[in-house]
Amino acid sequence: MLEFWYSDQCSRQIKLMVCIATCVMIYLCSTMQQLSPLFSGTSITIGMGLHGLRASGLKIAADNPYKKGFSILIVLIPLIALITLIAVLPTQHKIILAMQVIGFATIGLFILSTFPNRRFDKD
Repeated sequence: MLEFWYSDQCSRQIKLMVCIATCVMIYLCSTMQQLSPLFSGTSITIGMGLHGLRASGLKIAADNPYKKGFSILIVLIPLIALITLIAVLPTQHKIILAMQVIGFATIGLFILSTFPNRRFDKD
């Protein structure tokens, strides 16, 4: 999915719709149980870290023997971080809170992944 998100096939309109749907999902979940600011910030940081890991992975040459191992780490490190964060959530409404954690992590990814492609109109 990350490859599609970063590809040219994923237009700005698709990215905007996904961002809006994610925000709506987070809002609807927060009406039942709000996620604490600490968990929200940590989730956003995980998403931003995922983008940073991917950007670092693109800088490694294709013939480098560590390329494949690093591509595995790009998936494993954020996944382990999310699982750990979900494990320490309060037990009441854990599924709702886990959805918010995943949503905030994707928002963190969205923020950094769309920023380099911004076009500002100069008057």
